[in-house]
Amino acid sequence: MRPTRDELQGERPAATVGRSDLWWLMFLFALTIATYLPTLGADFVRWDDQFYVTENRLLQEADGWKVFWNPADRRAPQFYPLVFSTYWLEYRLWGLEPRGYHAVNVALHLGSTVLAFTLARSLGFGVALSFMVAAVFALHPVQVASVAWVSERKNTLCGFFLLASFAAFWKARRANSNGWLVASFFCFAASLLSKTQALLLPVSFVLFDWAHRSSRGKDVSRTFWSESLLRLLPFGALSALMAGMTIRFEHDRWPPLEYPWMERFLIATNALVFYVVSVIWPVGLAPIYPKWAIDPAAVRWWIAPGLVALGCFALWVWRRAVPREVLAGLAHFVLGLVPVLGIVPFNFFTYAFVADHFLYFSMLGAGVVVAVASGKLAARFSVPVRAVAVVLALTLGSLSFLEARHWRDNLSFWLHVREREPEGFLANFNLGLHFRREQNWPEAARYFGLAAKARPAADFVFRRYAEALRYAQGAAAVVDMCREWLRTAPSFAPAYLERGLAREQLGQRSEAAKDYEQAARFAPPGSVIASEARARLAALGMQLDSLGP
Repeated sequence: MRPTRDELQGERPAATVGRSDLWWLMFLFALTIATYLPTLGADFVRWDDQFYVTENRLLQEADGWKVFWNPADRRAPQFYPLVFSTYWLEYRLWGLEPRGYHAVNVALHLGSTVLAFTLARSLGFGVALSFMVAAVFALHPVQVASVAWVSERKNTLCGFFLLASFAAFWKARRANSNGWLVASFFCFAASLLSKTQALLLPVSFVLFDWAHRSSRGKDVSRTFWSESLLRLLPFGALSALMAGMTIRFEHDRWPPLEYPWMERFLIATNALVFYVVSVIWPVGLAPIYPKWAIDPAAVRWWIAPGLVALGCFALWVWRRAVPREVLAGLAHFVLGLVPVLGIVPFNFFTYAFVADHFLYFSMLGAGVVVAVASGKLAARFSVPVRAVAVVLALTLGSLSFLEARHWRDNLSFWLHVREREPEGFLANFNLGLHFRREQNWPEAARYFGLAAKARPAADFVFRRYAEALRYAQGAAAVVDMCREWLRTAPSFAPAYLERGLAREQLGQRSEAAKDYEQAARFAPPGSVIASEARARLAALGMQLDSLGP
C-alpha cells in the first residue's frame, strides 16, 4: 500500500483538525505518559536539584520570588526568574514532594508535544508525518534528561513557550496579524526568562516559513526577507539583552572559563558531530559525559571539523535536491545548539563539553528531518507511512522508558553516570557522598577511594576518603593507607594530617605530633590544613619553634 499524497505532502488545510488528528494525538499523548511513568515516582537527584529546590531557602521565603526577578541580586542560582517562580509556587502547593515537580515537567513536555504536532500540521505535513515530528521530539531518549531532571525545568518551560511563540508567529504570518506577532514576542520573552539557550531560534521561524513557501512554488522575493527581518528585530534585541544579562549574572557567580580559540573550535565541531550521532544512534547515553581532553596536536580531534565541512559542502552542492523542510530542520537543529557548543564557555564546561539536555530545543528540527526522510523512503519502498510512524514511536518510547529508569533516585542516577566512566571522579565522589549520608561507610570508602585516585591532588576528596575509611575499618587502616599514599606523594599535607589524626586516635601521640608538623610544613600558609595541624599540635601541648608563632 502506497502512502497517500496527504501523508507525504500534507496538503490538507492546517486549520482543519479532523478525527484522525485527535486519534493520533491521543495515541502520542498516552505513549508519552507511559514512557515517562518512571519519572513520576522519582526522587530528587543531588545534581543541582539541591541548589534549585531542596536546599533553596528562597523558596521558603514569602517574598523569595522577588529575588528571582532582580538581576542585581545574586542569591538565586541563575537568572531564570520564570523557572524559579514555578518552584516557589510549587513549594507552596506540595512542599518538597518530588512527584509534584516531576509531574509539572511531564505536563510541560506533553504541552510542547501537542504544539509540535500542531505546528507540523500547520507547516503542511500530513497527519502521520506530523505525528512523526512530534514523536521524535517527545520520545527520543536524549529528551529524557530534560524531562526527568527537576532542575531542567529550564528546558521544559522554555520549550513550551518557544513552541507557543513559533505557533503564534506562524499565525501572524498566515493571517498578517500584528496581534499574533505581539503574542509570539511575549511567548519568546517567557522562553528566554526560562533559558537563554533558545535565543537564536526565532531565525528558524522564518526559515520554516521560507521552506513552506518555496516547496509549494510560491514566490520568495526580497520583500519576504526584508519583512521577515523587520519582524525579527524585536526578537533579536530581546535575545541580545537576555544573553548579556545571563552572561553577566553567571560571570559574577563563577569565574569565566577561558579556552584558546583553537580549542573552542575543536570543542564546537566535535560537540556538533557528537549530537548528530546521539540523535541517529542513541546508545550509551549518560546524564553526564566524561570531559574531553582536547589536544589540537592529535589528529582524531580534527576528524569532526572535517566531517562538518564535508556535510556543509554536500548540502551546498545538492541544495536544490534537498527538500526545503530538511534544510530548515537542519538549521533549527544547529541554531538550538550554537549557544552551548563552546564558542562562549560557561559553567557546565567545568564538568563536560556535551550533555543530552542541550538537545531539547533542537529535536523539533531533528523530527522534521526524520519525518521527511521517512516519508520519502516509505514512498520508495511502498511501505505505509503510518506503520513507519507507529514503529518509530514505539521504538523511541521503549528506549526512553529504559533511560528514564536511571533517574528514579540519586543512587541509580550516579551509578548510571559511572557506567560511562568507572574510574572517573564525579560519579565516584558523588556516590561516596550518597553512602556517607546513609552512613554506609564501607561503600563510602570504596567510592571516595576511587575519586581520590582520579584526583590525587584534591585535599577535600582525600579527607573524605580517610574519614570513611576510619569509620569503616578503623584508625589503623587510615595509617596504612596514608603511608602508601605518601610513598608516591611525599609532600601531600592532607595525608600527614589524616595519619596524625589516626595515630592520635590510636594513642601514638609523639608520632601524631610529627605528622602534624609535616602537615603544617607542606601545607600552603594560611590554609585549612596548616591551621588544623597547628591546632592539633597545640592540643597535644607541643609547638615547634620551626613552625613560627
